[in-house]
Amino acid sequence: MTEERSVGVFPAFIAAIYIFSLLQTTSIAEGPEVDYRPNIDTDLIDGEIYLQYTTISGTIQNEVEPISATWELHDSSGTRYFVDFTDDLETDSDISNWNKWAFEIEINPLSIGACSCISVISVEEPSGDIYTKYHSIFILPEETSDSGVQIEFPPTIKILPGSGSEWSSQAYELEFISRNFYSENPSLSYKIYQTSDIKCSDEKTQIPSDSVNIDQSEISLFDGAFSNIIDIKNLSDGWYDLMVFAENPSNDRFSYDCRSIKVDNVPPVAIIDGPSSISEGFSKANFDGSASYDDTWGIQGLTYIWSVINLDSRSDYIPIVVSGTGQRSISVNTTDSGTYLVKLSISDNAGNIGAATQYLEVNNIPPVVRLTIGEDPISDNGEFTMSRDSTYMIDASSSTDTQNDADNLRYIWRINNIPTYEGASREFTWPEGIDGDFILTIEVIDDDSESSQISILVKDESAQTSTPLPIILLILSALFFSYSVMSFRKQDSESDIPKWS
Repeated sequence: MTEERSVGVFPAFIAAIYIFSLLQTTSIAEGPEVDYRPNIDTDLIDGEIYLQYTTISGTIQNEVEPISATWELHDSSGTRYFVDFTDDLETDSDISNWNKWAFEIEINPLSIGACSCISVISVEEPSGDIYTKYHSIFILPEETSDSGVQIEFPPTIKILPGSGSEWSSQAYELEFISRNFYSENPSLSYKIYQTSDIKCSDEKTQIPSDSVNIDQSEISLFDGAFSNIIDIKNLSDGWYDLMVFAENPSNDRFSYDCRSIKVDNVPPVAIIDGPSSISEGFSKANFDGSASYDDTWGIQGLTYIWSVINLDSRSDYIPIVVSGTGQRSISVNTTDSGTYLVKLSISDNAGNIGAATQYLEVNNIPPVVRLTIGEDPISDNGEFTMSRDSTYMIDASSSTDTQNDADNLRYIWRINNIPTYEGASREFTWPEGIDGDFILTIEVIDDDSESSQISILVKDESAQTSTPLPIILLILSALFFSYSVMSFRKQDSESDIPKWS
């Protein structure tokens, strides 16, 4: 058996089932109600320079009051300032189910110091979801600017939390915000490091010479954030730190941000352990995928997708598909004979899929025929002598088959190979139009069209009995023995017959 029978059928079929199951899970998780994300609005202006103490006003609009609201300023060195203003939220309006809360945040350049900072306002909902609002701002204490000291700002840079996924395969979609102090765009580059046990712990005093430049023409802008696709298909599986650098072309000052990612380019190895053939019946054929593995990341998080198709089935056969993170085995019914294709597809956290297939032959077992006439069991090629005037009960109902076929057996009776009756048993008399001996055959057929039969010779009891064959053979043997003895004695009294020269 080759796997060519499934080419072109399973990839699309499994992909469709897998996507459907994911969509179905998402739909169930969301529920019938629509959960709108909160609207965060402030007086902060992207690229603004704050020289003196400033109070920033803002509002949060949502259905329910947030359980926390914070403001954070940070740069490449870490958090420069943090404040939790949850308790300071004031109800501003109540319009139907949409509420508004007002807040204020204070920017004090003297306490914060000069910085190219990312402002992050975070709102946490009762569901645990966190929503953020980002701004790039520059802070310069007024006293510093008045002293004539020239502050050369680096650009701002921040990798967004929604950037790509923690698990990545082949490519990583980098989303970030960055702004230069001057109108000129910053120079952007990145470098990927194999990480140590402590992720994103290295501080950079200069941009590595082997960092990869990000082509500005390949950057897309969406909702104020930049997006760029980074090729990672040549990386081996493991943890990596992705560092993004933003440099001010005017003064070579730079900032950077880091995010740890899991690279998973190698698909898991799917292994099926199960029988290649089994007899039909009500027992199960069990297949196990527990030996499947992922060398680097282990089996945690793997999704097992099983599919079973009867390749010999009718058009109304529905393929079996089951999936789940704990679905490491599957049982296949064997009530229908045929060739089954069992496929295991395993998806890892990064979406890589490994697959294995195995064929299962469910072999049909033909019926075992048992025949009785009267109360006497009759074997195949046997003989039965009956009277033309008598009635006999012929019975094949004791014939057996596997449980799945036993209730659907057909019984065909033939006289001299001509179908005459149908049924498990009946009363039987000498058939009309038959003058001499005849052959009676019972054929038992299951619902898979497999059959077995018994044929017997039926003789007329009233016909003149001829000498039985064994007696004829015995008489012939005695005559031959007597002839041999007489020939030997005759040779003793006669001369030898001359040989031909």
